[in-house]
Amino acid sequence: MKKTILSTVLFLMVTATAFAGGFEGTWASKVKGQDGADMNLTFVFKMEGEKLTGVIKTPNGDMPLSNAKLDGKVLTFEIAFGDMTMKHVCTMKDDDTFSAKVEGSPMGDTEMIFKRQK
Repeated sequence: MKKTILSTVLFLMVTATAFAGGFEGTWASKVKGQDGADMNLTFVFKMEGEKLTGVIKTPNGDMPLSNAKLDGKVLTFEIAFGDMTMKHVCTMKDDDTFSAKVEGSPMGDTEMIFKRQK
């Protein structure tokens, strides 16, 4: 019984790390800025042990993510922008695509599609 429980726990840890590793890398998308022009966004995620960290690169500089949590193929995190906090809910679609729903951005709630950069 102890071996079964230990095996299950190890499997879940490896599976969670594998999904986090699926997000690891550089991803790009465009979003409409406040002036209506397209703004390029780049998300860079990396694994540090079992923790996923990263930044969002914008024309206004890099913004580190915080409160990252991974649940299967769904990654949630927050980005602080001035006195605002934008919540991101990212869902892995396939190895090279994920969608991101953003709440609390200056442009209002939005959804974006990110493509893996090679």
